[in-house]
Amino acid sequence: MSQFPVAIGEAKLIHNVQIHKCNSLTDVHLAIAWESTNGEHWYIISTEPTNLQTFREYGFRFTIEENFLDDKSSGFNLEDSKLRWAPAISRLCLVLAMTTFFLTAQGVEVVILGQRRCVDPHWYRGASYLKIGWSWVKQALNKGWNLISVISFSTNIDPEPVKASRLQHQQRTYRIEFQATTVVWAN
Repeated sequence: MSQFPVAIGEAKLIHNVQIHKCNSLTDVHLAIAWESTNGEHWYIISTEPTNLQTFREYGFRFTIEENFLDDKSSGFNLEDSKLRWAPAISRLCLVLAMTTFFLTAQGVEVVILGQRRCVDPHWYRGASYLKIGWSWVKQALNKGWNLISVISFSTNIDPEPVKASRLQHQQRTYRIEFQATTVVWAN
């Protein structure tokens, strides 16, 4: 990576490279950038040719972190099950997947109906749909609120994207820009 230095706000797209350490990766493509709003360095290795869209697609993977948090410390505490037998772990994961599906659908519906602030008082959605659904189910059981009776995800468009704050959202949405250079590496 030291062969491809980048300045702050710069991205380099390098095609057809070989990467060596212990095992060799050949004919891979790199996307390297130094992001200017938070100073992070990004290094992406891909089997497909990279372009600026590669950084956007890479950013989508961070949304899975919300799900890991729900499965672990902020939700189901999966590690606390102490299960070691593969069939039991598999069954538990099936139950968690079905529960995740139901609670997420519940949370999405709560947001679509404009009821999110009843269980999440923040100005912007900061909790996962699973957490919103979980809070709604708990409140519904205590206060007699209705639960959804039919689960359906009619679109893949997020009805209310998560925002920690307006400033952070603007920085993430409007301020990330790169001066890009594409290099085809001759092996």
